[in-house]
Amino acid sequence: MQVLPETANKGIIVAGMHSSSGKTAVTSLLLAAMRKRNLSSQPFKIGPDYIDPGYHLNYSAKNSVNLDPWIMGREHIVHAALQFTNNAFGVAEGVMGLFDGSDPESDTGSTMEVARWLEWPILLVVPCQKAGRSITVSIQGFLNEAGGEKHFAGIILNQVNSESHAEYLRKACASLGIPVLGALPEISELRWPERHLGLQPGVEQKLPEAEQLAKLAEQHIELDLLLKKFSVPHPAKQNEVPKNQKFQKRIAVAQDEAFHFYYCANLEWLRQHDVEVVTFSPLKDKQIPENVDGLILGGGFPEVFAEEMSANKSMLNSLKNNVQSGMPCYAECGGLMVLAEALKLNSGQCFSMAGVVPGMVEMTKQLQHFGYCKVNSHFGEIRGHEFHYSYWTEETKQANLWEVICHSTGTFRKEGYRTSNLHASYVHLYFPQAETLIRKVFQLLPDVQQ
Repeated sequence: MQVLPETANKGIIVAGMHSSSGKTAVTSLLLAAMRKRNLSSQPFKIGPDYIDPGYHLNYSAKNSVNLDPWIMGREHIVHAALQFTNNAFGVAEGVMGLFDGSDPESDTGSTMEVARWLEWPILLVVPCQKAGRSITVSIQGFLNEAGGEKHFAGIILNQVNSESHAEYLRKACASLGIPVLGALPEISELRWPERHLGLQPGVEQKLPEAEQLAKLAEQHIELDLLLKKFSVPHPAKQNEVPKNQKFQKRIAVAQDEAFHFYYCANLEWLRQHDVEVVTFSPLKDKQIPENVDGLILGGGFPEVFAEEMSANKSMLNSLKNNVQSGMPCYAECGGLMVLAEALKLNSGQCFSMAGVVPGMVEMTKQLQHFGYCKVNSHFGEIRGHEFHYSYWTEETKQANLWEVICHSTGTFRKEGYRTSNLHASYVHLYFPQAETLIRKVFQLLPDVQQ
């Protein structure tokens, strides 16, 4: 007899046949509809993604939690799923295609691996714009590779051309053994712009209202048929945060349109370790918050706001003065870019930045480094990932932080810049897995609550 994990059937996984299948749109539709029905949902995003979780937040009013199998491992994945579905139904958006992961010869690091670990059924989003009966052969291949229909809740037909096209495909899929739970036509509200790192972040645009998406979901998805398979709770009353909580540190975290690439788990890890997270906007504020003990500059799109960032001289001076005076600073990707002397765009325009990291950062038309990596640090091996269309011009001469090994190719290079109080790198880290390093950067004491 099969023994199911505690996480079994506490959520569903929205997976695609490949990238740009419509996973984010379907996930957003489900989250909006469940919110409208007053059902408690918890969004998740599989893999190292910061943009799609912004859409999840917009339609669920909850921060999306990343489930990255290669970086986190099974134990962390299961723990996060249990923690955040305590009184909520998980809706997890997959990464790329269902079987795409960190290993080209297996589904290691893929959406399918997470589905197996959690025993959450898969809702497969099938792009159908130019499809006929042949699409059923592709779907059958997915079912076979996954190990059978038992792993699937159903199919969503995406981008059908008409009602008659949808009906034709429904009949063609009838022999597959899993239900068609929806057929989405081309919907203008779901036509979201893309650029070099995927979808344009939701914080940079006016997205359709949640009410609109909830209505579309009720119209095009068999929600009752889907949700009846699960026990979906209603929202519980939130416990009040203790007003007299004592913090060992106050850390300023950059959060605005230009800086918003943060794992939800990273900020939560800080709070659980008695850090007060104080947010600020490098674009709009004149200086970093007063009376803080550290600074975090995450990733994002500083290149899109380079002129505006460069014009905010007061903020750039505040960043420079505080870091050079010894304030602990952790900077990832976009954070490194704004701390450089200048940022040069593909147009040839060059904008001055904070001038803490020597040299400039230049934007490129091709990806410079992409994918998972391992870093050899003073604290042992740490797993992370890179994804950037820029390079630091002084890397070959002045990189002194650590050695980065690309997971897919095995190539390595010296990367990042450090001083006694500064950690600046293109590598994105998951704090619970890199906690020894993060404790060191901010001089955090061992857990005082234990």
